[in-house]
Amino acid sequence: MVTTVYRAIAKLQTIPELSNINLLRAYDKKFIKQNEDPNNIGVLKSIERQFTLVVTHDSNFRGPDNKITIERNGSIIFPPVPFPELKGKNVISASPSSKIHNYLVERFKMHLKNEEATLLIGFDS
Repeated sequence: MVTTVYRAIAKLQTIPELSNINLLRAYDKKFIKQNEDPNNIGVLKSIERQFTLVVTHDSNFRGPDNKITIERNGSIIFPPVPFPELKGKNVISASPSSKIHNYLVERFKMHLKNEEATLLIGFDS
């Protein structure tokens, strides 16, 4: 089980545009669940996975493989997006709101450069 996380982190460390890789704890997931926009389905689904990593990426990182917004009943929904760089079970990614981004940056004492953004990557073992 732990090996799954270490392998994922090792793989992510090989991607130059990614940095600040951290594993979320249960209390991080609880905070996110209580504070994320309910329309950010991608983030809420990613924290339901057995493991959720937060990473930062710069503007050179590839664009998303799928749409990152969907209009549904007059509301904008942010769905989960595949993350093909990780081969695993139920791998998804999502961009958190600015409130959650700020929490994660402070929580993990991230040093951001070049306006890096946070990304959550959830997966199961």
